[in-house]
Amino acid sequence: MINLSYRLDQNSSSLELAGMPDVSNGDSEATIGILFSWTLKIIGCPLLEGEKEHLDNLMQVILQYSRSYVSGIRKTFISNKKIVTISPFGNTHKLLLKSTRKGVKPLEIILDDSELSDITRCFDLLRFDPRFNIRWDINKEEPFSKKYIHTNITNPKNNSNFLYALIVFFITSTFLLLIPTNNKFELRETSSSNTDSSQTLSD
Repeated sequence: MINLSYRLDQNSSSLELAGMPDVSNGDSEATIGILFSWTLKIIGCPLLEGEKEHLDNLMQVILQYSRSYVSGIRKTFISNKKIVTISPFGNTHKLLLKSTRKGVKPLEIILDDSELSDITRCFDLLRFDPRFNIRWDINKEEPFSKKYIHTNITNPKNNSNFLYALIVFFITSTFLLLIPTNNKFELRETSSSNTDSSQTLSD
């Protein structure tokens, strides 16, 4: 059995996925078609990990929220399974993750524009990376109508802070496009020190 591990790095975030080729689907030996696990490291935050369903839910809200944010819309998004929520929080963004384990308190993470941009970039790289042949459960991207944007933009007269944050987000995203990603194979051993600081969404 071929076990593969790929990592996608940005300045403040690192997304690592482990899996194997789906032979029944004709995957090559270097392609992950069956996902075993994933981890998302955000500098200064607990390690996030889980199964494909949990990554689907995280991608759903991050990609929708970021797309709305760059369109001038600040609103809350909740994943299909209602285990991940992201909301505006002043000039930052509040990510709330609910564990499917009983008795585990929800994890709250505050992201600035740069961190949101890095995570979004990791997910975009993942979606279009030819080394992965996985069908992600995320919403189809369609252009927002002018009516939708006008209806959902909040307080257009008091948007100076928002516009500043939006400009920073655009600049950061554009700059990151010029930075090459780390595409090396890598196997990670989980040490006891990492176990205590990790947050799992899985059962």
